[in-house]
Amino acid sequence: MSVSISPQKPLEAFLHFLEKEKRGSVHTLRCYRSDLNQLQRFLSDKYDHHELVGIEGDWVRAWVVHMMQEGRSPRTIHRKVSAFRTFNRYARRMSFTDRDPSNGVSLPKLEKRVREVVPERNMEALLDSSIFPDSWAGLRDRLMMTLLYETGMRQDELIKLKHADVQVSRRTVKVSGKGGKERLIPVSEALLDLAEEYMRNRPGVSEFLIVTDSGRELYPAFVYRRVNHYITETSSLSKCSPHVIRHSFATHLLNRGADINAVKELLGHSSLNATQHYTHVSTGRLKDAHRGSPLDSRGIF
Repeated sequence: MSVSISPQKPLEAFLHFLEKEKRGSVHTLRCYRSDLNQLQRFLSDKYDHHELVGIEGDWVRAWVVHMMQEGRSPRTIHRKVSAFRTFNRYARRMSFTDRDPSNGVSLPKLEKRVREVVPERNMEALLDSSIFPDSWAGLRDRLMMTLLYETGMRQDELIKLKHADVQVSRRTVKVSGKGGKERLIPVSEALLDLAEEYMRNRPGVSEFLIVTDSGRELYPAFVYRRVNHYITETSSLSKCSPHVIRHSFATHLLNRGADINAVKELLGHSSLNATQHYTHVSTGRLKDAHRGSPLDSRGIF
């Protein structure tokens, strides 16, 4: 099979495709670029080969062994090889290459990972106003944490949230998810009141709903720091990302008997398989679940 040559380098063409056609988030693009650049450097250093096409299966195996020798976790290795396989599927469609050198490459076995979840009683304590500073920044942090927990939205979705996305009359928040797909998520009256109070006191002018102390657009490290600070204040988790709140949102809903298809839609999952990861809760935990959390007001149960 002949392989056509593009004037644009395959990696840059792929990243452009992810950004413009697939509407990948900044975080997604950064991860793909980092993982694939690492492979490119490995190929350049070891084989004097400077592109991600035209490579041999043995080279991919050598890269996996190299990562294992560096002490990379099995999950990290799987993610990086998956990034290459996604790139290679695109490269084959574009006729940059005519084969997949990762076929038959063995990867280290993954250990089954239990998702960390913040207990409901700790989330209730977290959303108590007394834990947040009596300032505009404290109000902002409380709204940010409440939005993450009441909607289960992703960190990137929170960052992109705009004023108009909070629809007071419909008691919903419009979330722009992966691939530009939008979904409407019902929220409580208390959250809407909190958002209105926040907007009355917010400094600066920005189209985005949640902003930094200086009134600028949020960025991932800022969100992570604020979430980690409050979670470690109210739970035994030593480290907590915004995604842990998303896990908690889904698990708490399912603990209370919410329909898994409804939870799938709220999370913005394209496949039910992704949502089924949250169904590991035990009968004992289901019996221990109690009413009274902010999730109750959503009318999902």
